[in-house]
Amino acid sequence: MTITVSSHDWKEFWQEEKQQQNDSSCLNNHEHIWSFSNHLGKGYQQQIFLRSGIFIYIHKLEFVDNIVEIICSQKFLPEFGFHLKGKRQLVDGIYHQAGENFLAVGPCLSGTQEWSANTQILKVDIHIEPSILGIYLRDHNQKTPSELNQLLEGKDDQFYFHPGKTTPQMQVCLHQILNCPYHGATRQIYLESKTLELIAMRLQEVFSEDESQHSVSKVIRANDIERIYHAKEILRCNFENPPSLPELARKVGLNQRKLKQGFRACFGTTAFGYLHDYRMEQARLLLTDTQMGVTQVAYGVGYASLPSFSAAFRKKFGICPRTYTTKNQKVPLE
Repeated sequence: MTITVSSHDWKEFWQEEKQQQNDSSCLNNHEHIWSFSNHLGKGYQQQIFLRSGIFIYIHKLEFVDNIVEIICSQKFLPEFGFHLKGKRQLVDGIYHQAGENFLAVGPCLSGTQEWSANTQILKVDIHIEPSILGIYLRDHNQKTPSELNQLLEGKDDQFYFHPGKTTPQMQVCLHQILNCPYHGATRQIYLESKTLELIAMRLQEVFSEDESQHSVSKVIRANDIERIYHAKEILRCNFENPPSLPELARKVGLNQRKLKQGFRACFGTTAFGYLHDYRMEQARLLLTDTQMGVTQVAYGVGYASLPSFSAAFRKKFGICPRTYTTKNQKVPLE
């Protein structure tokens, strides 16, 4: 069963829990924890106030049914989100699962996010006021990506989303936050130091990637960018039987080296990394929205081997295609 809620409903749900537990939820002057156990499922949300403008939110949830939240466009603070357990589907079919994280700033795009039933979800979110993050960066003359700078300075209203993998060093830091051994003022100092350490590690990835992409972009002429986007469309239109890399390069009038560099600069992945992700998303949609069997879908998205398709689907979505079909295929209306 799937339950659909709006962002407004979701906020109201937590607001009701907070009002009912107002006194008992206060662990100290800086921390609150709100738990629930009802027809939706069970879990808790913990809020920790650090210095002015920096907050930690810890979410541990498990739902009885699939939850689909309809998101309305809204602005929110810069957020560093770390997923430790479980999986959720974000806007536009992007999956965020254990071992992954993101930096998001600006107005959230309208769309949906889905939480799977009977799956324990554990995530740690760090929210920081734009002005506070801006001070850290400006004071050290950090070469911040221009689109991120524009958002922090309130000069842009675009949505900035930078996904990443959680490194072992980040995992250690997250474990230390979740299992802080201290109390009182010492706890606050410890949690703040670990939070800033996480932010530093995550931002370093953003800066390193931005410098790398800028260095690559210097060898890509402006008129070559159109050719790279044309190559992307060729892959999308022929994903069942795509051209080889040399053929694709010839079709768009680029050599293979420029095509490889351009794809990574424009889309953050290789040409066939992009193709793989697109194939998997088409397969997921076919399994959800049609009555096609797994074998038909595998051949339909260009796989000659069913085991290869099943292995690729499981690696991408964390579930085998037959199980996914059983759980998610829509029943046609009579």
